[in-house]
Amino acid sequence: MAVKVTFVNNDSVYITDDTYISAWKSVDTSDEEPGYYSEGGRVGSRLDGNLLGTSDQIVGLEGLFGSVDWFMLHDDNQPVPKVYKTSAILSLESINI
Repeated sequence: MAVKVTFVNNDSVYITDDTYISAWKSVDTSDEEPGYYSEGGRVGSRLDGNLLGTSDQIVGLEGLFGSVDWFMLHDDNQPVPKVYKTSAILSLESINI
């Protein structure tokens, strides 16, 4: 099983059980520390059994994407990772690949 993530521009990516995900939340600048930052970082894969190890793969991804601003996938199909904006996600769909 995999999850097809479709974006508002109709592009899509596929997340399998062993796809490693990194995710970040944007942090506003402050007077004390001017600049733009992000916090968070590595999350893992569903096989790690950690944050994404839910009984339904979509449930774990919903929770993750609902709480962060950016994510990146690490897998063999995408040797140079892209960073994606979570607000650009249109849908999550379970598929067989």
